[in-house]
Amino acid sequence: MHIQRSMILICFNLFFLLVIVEGYAAQAESSFSGTWSANGTKEGLSFGKDREVALFKLAGLVHLQDSVGTQTDYWSECIGLGDTQNGSDIRCVWRSLDGQQVYIVLQAKQMAEGTLVTGEIVGGTGNLAGIKGTLGFQWSTLSFQGTGKLESVGGYAKGLKGTYILP
Repeated sequence: MHIQRSMILICFNLFFLLVIVEGYAAQAESSFSGTWSANGTKEGLSFGKDREVALFKLAGLVHLQDSVGTQTDYWSECIGLGDTQNGSDIRCVWRSLDGQQVYIVLQAKQMAEGTLVTGEIVGGTGNLAGIKGTLGFQWSTLSFQGTGKLESVGGYAKGLKGTYILP
């Protein structure tokens, strides 16, 4: 009887340990790095002396050396509000070729070449549902062309790196 109880206790402990290890493995942090190029438009508005606010919309290709989920290529679409005094607040959706999405919130002091951009991965769809993480990059080769209020914008993310956890 004592041996039977011991065997039951050992089996219970092994099962409990397996559940903990499996849960920990599902929560393991993964990292990624890659490139991101985007083009779009910026519509600016003078907002007092030496201050401008602008709405912008960008779209482009994200190519990762390390996958996020199971994908390495995403099409990005971003919209944002830039303020030369308060910085930029940007929302992006990365969409994989099979339609899964990653939702990202970005912040930057300004939309200019050399600016550090930081962000948070706040969710996703499909097997990326519940994804959380962080990312960062520096704008490189950011250019603005146009006249008046509406300008074309093009840029390249230098040093794109991040980490994420899938539930």
